[in-house]
Amino acid sequence: MARPYTFIFSTATLDGRIASVTGYSLLSCREDFELQHRYRASAGAVMVGSRTAVVDKPRLNVRLVPGRSPLRVIVDSRLRVPPEVAGLRRGSVLITTEGHSSERLRPYLERGVRIVEAGRGRVDLDRAVEVLREELGVRVLMVEGGGGLNCAMLEKGLVDEVRVTIAPFMFGGGVGLAECPGVFDGEEIRVELSLLHSRILCGSWVHMIYTVLRPRKPLY
Repeated sequence: MARPYTFIFSTATLDGRIASVTGYSLLSCREDFELQHRYRASAGAVMVGSRTAVVDKPRLNVRLVPGRSPLRVIVDSRLRVPPEVAGLRRGSVLITTEGHSSERLRPYLERGVRIVEAGRGRVDLDRAVEVLREELGVRVLMVEGGGGLNCAMLEKGLVDEVRVTIAPFMFGGGVGLAECPGVFDGEEIRVELSLLHSRILCGSWVHMIYTVLRPRKPLY
């Protein structure tokens, strides 16, 4: 299967949370925001899940550095994202499941959104990234969460790098960087990473780039 080179980008607290229990998620410092926009400019497409699109309302474009804005992609199996949400502008892509009526799809199509149907019941991510690569020409894909999409992409083996900034805060609860209840149960290492690079941002933020190891290596 042909697919884009894919990396996850996220900013998380020291205890691994990308949002608090109340939904607060403003964790980046200025240098981290600029880095995020440089990564967007380097990618052919940037992808988020439906909850991130609705709650955070990211514009998914490049503003803080020179560069071209990537293709905006939202994954939404149940069409929970309103057609007018910030990330769904003309030319954006909405990846959803098969079987939605033409009436439900019409508001998105009228706004110039391209619909990609992949899977039944839940989005088939393997098929989704294949379409991005082979039909839309996306060579590099940036995934900006949320935690559920991050975890699903990792579990499917569709991620090549994880680029994460650790902010000097602790929430003690909330949304995790990779949210798949019952999957990472400690009985087996499901995703193993190798550190490629690290740097300090804004004095107390730490940005790290990890490669996803394939095949997974034993601990001992």
